Amino acid sequence: MVRQIGWLGLLLIVPFISTIASPAGVPGDSTSTASPHSHSSPPGDPSCNGDYAVDDSAFISLIDILPPVFHDRSTLERYIRDPKFQRLRLRCGDTLAVDEIFAEAVGIADGSLGYALLIAALATFDHHRLGVIFPLIGTLYFPLDLDSRPDFVVRYTHLPRRVLPDSAGKYRRDRDKLQHFFGSAYLTYQMDSKSIAQFLGDFVEWGEPRFIVGGDYDERDRYANRLGQEFGMRLLDGEKVLPSDILWGK
Repeated sequence: MVRQIGWLGLLLIVPFISTIASPAGVPGDSTSTASPHSHSSPPGDPSCNGDYAVDDSAFISLIDILPPVFHDRSTLERYIRDPKFQRLRLRCGDTLAVDEIFAEAVGIADGSLGYALLIAALATFDHHRLGVIFPLIGTLYFPLDLDSRPDFVVRYTHLPRRVLPDSAGKYRRDRDKLQHFFGSAYLTYQMDSKSIAQFLGDFVEWGEPRFIVGGDYDERDRYANRLGQEFGMRLLDGEKVLPSDILWGK
């Protein structure tokens, strides 16, 4: 099966203009610094602690003149590209790795959960560019990542593969499901509605085989969307919940 494009439509259809200016400006968002959303490690295994410094050397780049969401997304992407993250994922498993991505996003977002979900969705895209098929015009390709191709490949390689409970066998490479999960959680959290998030997710799935190069309908994408909706609603309810609590019932 062709790998799914997934929540790439997030860039085109999600009304997150209010989040572009400042992470603290997410409508309806609340700030939480509760420990369940912070980095942690299993008892007796400090090597599984994802709270490590990432090189953020000062240099002038295009990202510096763009809205903050681009810089924050890039910061989370550097965290995922870091060799320490790959060692953590291989040693401690994808379950912890997914939780650590969200914990790092919450830290970058200064505790703003809605904004953290947004940058987590953007930083886990599994494609470097998007091919859109336009009637009469043909196919146009749009960049989805401002990083270089080599940097993208490193980040893609580091993304957790076991994202769904059945991520094994022919589904052992489910990297694309993270963008579905976090993207749907963001929509649910931002709009306080599972139904709107489900509608937008189904619309993207309907459009993939029609307008996206390499796109195909995938019921498991919709399953990841539903899990994301559950995560978003439970965060809205004030529960101290982690991605792994929803994805695997940890």
